[in-house]
Parts: sequence; structure tokens; C-alpha cells
Amino acid sequence: MSQILNFKKNFFYYFLFLYSIGGIFLSLNVGITHDEYHNFFVGESNKKKILDIFFGTDYQLNPLEGLNLYYGSGFHLLSLPVDYILKIFFTFDYVSLESKPILLKHPSVFIFFALSGIYFRKIIFIITNNKNYSSLCTVLYLTYPYLLGHSFFNIKDIPFLSVWLICTFYIVNIARNFYEEKKIKDKYFIILAILSAYLLSIRITGVLIFVEYLIFFILTINISKSNYFSFFKLFYKKIILFFLLTLSLFYFLSPSYWSDPLKVINAIMMMSQHIQTACTVTLGECMKAQNLPSSYLPIWLFFKLPVLILFGLIYLILNEKSFFKSTLNGIIIGSILSSILLIVFLLILFNVNLYDEIRQVMFLVPLIFIISLTSIFILPKKISYSFIGLFIIFFLFQNVKIFPYNYVWLNNLTHFTKVNNKFELDYWGVSSKKIAYFFNFKNIKSNECIISNRNRGIKDFIENKDICFLPFQDLHKKNTRPFYVALSERSTNKGLPNNCKNIHNERIQINFSKESLIMAKIFKCD
Repeated sequence: MSQILNFKKNFFYYFLFLYSIGGIFLSLNVGITHDEYHNFFVGESNKKKILDIFFGTDYQLNPLEGLNLYYGSGFHLLSLPVDYILKIFFTFDYVSLESKPILLKHPSVFIFFALSGIYFRKIIFIITNNKNYSSLCTVLYLTYPYLLGHSFFNIKDIPFLSVWLICTFYIVNIARNFYEEKKIKDKYFIILAILSAYLLSIRITGVLIFVEYLIFFILTINISKSNYFSFFKLFYKKIILFFLLTLSLFYFLSPSYWSDPLKVINAIMMMSQHIQTACTVTLGECMKAQNLPSSYLPIWLFFKLPVLILFGLIYLILNEKSFFKSTLNGIIIGSILSSILLIVFLLILFNVNLYDEIRQVMFLVPLIFIISLTSIFILPKKISYSFIGLFIIFFLFQNVKIFPYNYVWLNNLTHFTKVNNKFELDYWGVSSKKIAYFFNFKNIKSNECIISNRNRGIKDFIENKDICFLPFQDLHKKNTRPFYVALSERSTNKGLPNNCKNIHNERIQINFSKESLIMAKIFKCD
């Protein structure tokens, strides 16, 4: 009992406990974003198909017409227990009935992210062999506003990021196990196969994890001065088991491919060229997903990563020789760094459609943190701890100040470039809940219609369910006045009919900047 109550020894677990409770609460108080509906319906359909075939249920399945069949449903399967528990404790009376199941997914997303923190800490500890430093780095990672903001609602990218990081921990363990003992435990192969299959079931982009596995394999063999032929001779049965288990479990979790297993090839091709007609405002230029310049990813990583992380990367370059004196560092950090560079290179080379800043490569961010923070570790203890401590305090302040727009956060370098009209802001539509609350407070009449590009997201939280909503395409038609127009996401600068007055703007300020960032606008047209 005394060991459990030892705060100094267990402060990370106390932090994680309080962090998880607070995060779950906050995730239930974020609006429902535009991408969640589509993903939820695909996930529900696939989940019901699995339950019908393997567990004897009898759901009335509707064909997935108009939906992307290649959206993975793995996350929705694992979130079921959390959904049932939350239903016991929460009524969710403040949201529309049909959207309650979607809001229920938010805590599961956050739990995935909190769980990723445990494995983030484990990887840092393997490299530094310092528990306090590993814990401090993990607190920094878990409070990083960009990822924390996504963890409140992003049902695709955060679970994917979390499982990728856990896979990385196990490939690190396999590499270390082979390097130190020239053997690999069976359980590591089995766990990695299960995790790899689950990663693929969340997003087919998970095939890129095999790039990381390959690089770990090559560097481990070369640095340990082993022989490729001898390696395969020793472990070929385990390797075959790994691939068979991965494929079997992946197909079990992916009903979309049951009718034709080769559809997975179409899925990879389709998702790499995912149709997205919107463009992403990047340093003032509207960069189209179908025709991205090679500078797109470097620009977004430069402005999204904390300055401390950028400093750590530069410090690693300047101290490369001393850092890589450790052979284990060469294997682990060398493999992670090479994986990041090769994956980014492949995405650029094959002109993969990317949009909404770096959400498609969000899974690389924890890996970049690991590289940077382990390089900062070689600084004098007082300096490294002070730097990280200051950024944690800064992140905590930012998270409180800009909630629920934490994911919009950009680093301090935007003081030089500014943000408005330079970078994409609330492209997920988190502001829809704030817009609904404004109308609730305004207590508008039922016959005073609302026109918005996010009608559904606003309806979810409107108290008066009789309020009239008109489709966005009716904006310039002859509508009965007065009516209201709510503009959010990429439509805040949309042209308006005559005699419309701006009555409310949803604003935030980041990084102590005086620049006011507008997330949404509301107009009254008399």
C-alpha cells in the first residue's frame, strides 16, 4: 500500500488517472464534427455484419449506398464496451437522439490516446533508461494541444496513431531482443500480428507500417552484424505465422472485403487518391489535394510541431555522432527516423492526396516526438527538464484557453507569418456546437430559419427542435425574412445575400498573440 501511495514514484500514474477522467468529460463536451457521421454509419454496418455472421444476431442490414466501403470499422468494434458503460451513467439529453451513439464514441477515442501515452513512455524509457524523464516527456506528449484536441473526437486518426505507436513499441522490443540475445519471443510476433491486423482494420493506410518493420529488420541485422540467411533460417516459421495471423485477423475485422479479398488492392489505390475537392490553406496558398506541391508536408510539420521538438531535431543533427555512439540508439532511433523520412518521401513521390493539414500523417507525430525528446535527453539534466517543464505549463495554459479548438493550435512561429488566411482553422466544424448554444441563448423563433453549411452539427445541440433549417444551397434564394446564416469550416468567407448583419463571431487567440482567429460567423438577414 505504501508503494502505491508513493507519489514521487507513481506520479505519472496519478497524472494519467486524473488526465483520463478529465479527458473523457471534455470529449463529451465537444461538438460532433462533419466526418463522424459517415465514418460511424460505415462502422455500424460492418459491425452488424460481423455480429450477424459470427454471433447469430439478426440486424436488418442496409446496403452501404453512397458510403465509402473502404473506411475501416476496427475502432467501432473495440469501442463497444465503453459505449455500453457510458449509457449506464449518462443520458445525453442535450444532444439529438440519432446523434447520441456518435457522441458516445468520443470517450473511446480519448482512451485510445491516453493508452498511447503508456507506450510512448515505454519507448522513451527503453532509450534513456530514466523513468522520471520518460514520464515528463509523456506528460508533454499527452498535453500537446494539437493531438489532445483530436483525441476529443477524431475517430479515425487518433485510434490509428495510437495502435501504430503500440506496434512500434513491439517492433522495438523485437529488435532489442534479437540484438541482445539473438532470439525473439513468440509472444512478440503474435502480439505484433494482432496489432498490425487491427491497425489495417482501422485504416488501410496501415500498410505503411510494413515500411517501418522492414527498416527495423534491415538496420537490426546490419548493426548486429548478423546474416540474413541465418536470420530467416532461425525465424522463418515465426515470420510465416506472423503474416498468416495478420491477414486472417484483418479480413475477419473487415467485412468490406469478404466478397472479394483482392478488393484490398483497390482500397489501397482508392484511399491513396481519395477524392477531396477542397483545398487546404497553407502559408496563404490554397493547396489542392489532387495537385499538392512537395512543400506541403514540410510546411505543415514545421508549423504544427512545437518549437521544442524542432529544436530537438536540430540538436540531433548537430550531435549525430555522439548520439549514435550507442548501438541501440542506432537501431531504434535510426529505424524510426529512417521510417519517417521514407514514408514522407513515398507519399510525395506517389503524389498521395493529402488534405486538412497533417491529419493523414498524424501517426508520424509521436515518432518525431520520440526522436526529438531522446536527443534533448543528452543535454544537461537541469536544461532538458526545465525546457520540457516550461512547455508543459505552456501547453496546459493553451489547452484551457482555446478549448474546444485545441487541434487548431500552431506553434509560436506563426507570430511571424500570422494565421488568418494563412492556415486552415476549424476545418472539422467543432464550432457547430458553439453556434447551437448561441441560438439557444438567443431564443429565436421557430419560423426564423437557419441556413448553415453545418445544419446537422447545429441541430444536434439545438434545444428547440421545431426551429426551421434550410439547406445551404438555399442561401441565395428568396427566403422569408428574418433568417439566420451560420458559416463555419471553409465557408466563413462565403458570399451573403443583401441586408445581412454580422451578429456574432466565434473567436480564439493562441500563443499569447493579439491576432483574433475567427472559427465561425453568424449573420441575421432582415
